[in-house]
Amino acid sequence: MPKLIITNGDSAVERLRAGGVKGHHLPWRDMLHDGPVPDSPSLAEVADARAGFLAEALGLDFGSVRADFAERDAQLEIHIAFNEVQLWFEHDLYDQLQLIQLLHFFAREPERLGLKLVQAQDYLGTLEADDIRTLSHCALPVTTLQLEAGHAAWEAFTAPTPRALAGLAGRDHPVLPHLGAALQRALEELPAPRSGLSLTEERILRQLADGPKKVHQVFAAVQAMDEARFLADMPFFLRLDGLAFAHEPLIEGLPFRASDCRPFVPSEDAPAPEEMTYRAFARATIKLTPAGISALRGRFDHASTNAVDRWLGGTHLQPGAMWRYDRARQVLVEPN
Repeated sequence: MPKLIITNGDSAVERLRAGGVKGHHLPWRDMLHDGPVPDSPSLAEVADARAGFLAEALGLDFGSVRADFAERDAQLEIHIAFNEVQLWFEHDLYDQLQLIQLLHFFAREPERLGLKLVQAQDYLGTLEADDIRTLSHCALPVTTLQLEAGHAAWEAFTAPTPRALAGLAGRDHPVLPHLGAALQRALEELPAPRSGLSLTEERILRQLADGPKKVHQVFAAVQAMDEARFLADMPFFLRLDGLAFAHEPLIEGLPFRASDCRPFVPSEDAPAPEEMTYRAFARATIKLTPAGISALRGRFDHASTNAVDRWLGGTHLQPGAMWRYDRARQVLVEPN
């Protein structure tokens, strides 16, 4: 049997093929930094939760999304049929969460011969074929220490509180050198103590502090602020939804919710009007509301006033259970 090559998504698969990395390619395709991720050893239970969230958040058909997860997981579960399994992942939060999910899976498998890791320090989807070929020679056997570290990190991420996650975030993890920074970035998406804003939400508002801007301009500027960029356009758009369509909006100017967007290219069966495309959403001009200005000054608590209800891994952030993170002091703040 050929190698099983598991990586973050379809763009990476294309680059691996272009670089001559032969095998059966399996894109993982899940933005685990958004939505519920249950603490369950069952791939099916995790997939149920993930498919439900993605279908609702992105306006997709649940059955289709769930079927995609089932097909993906079925390929993973027959890994022993392959002579070698390679995990190709980047340094950012998006990839590191996928990596620890897979390490958690393999840590519990009785057979995992030929399991290797290619840890990239750049974005696979942007690499040239020669760079991919060079990386292919860096595949190293996954060690017991790496499996243990990934298992512990996944257990912390999927726990019902972020206490264990805070204990791992920002620390040096020699066997998984990018993990500490990635988990730290995850914690920074918790609401701040005074403003109730995540780091991404705060950056969005600060980009608008000097006047209105196009959505695509704000996205590019905010994305560039992360040393290890992890946030794609759609999860970024969903954060804009949370600010624009809250009980007390912090921004205004979005023409519709991101989940109501239609594909760029209308299909023959369901033609999409130009005003409902991602392109139209990205071209919209947004600006701060008085509440947004107050939040930047620490005088408006978005999480409390707007009853924020979202997930970070296994932690459900909601009224009465609003975990926060003091980014200045790097301290987890428990619900009152």
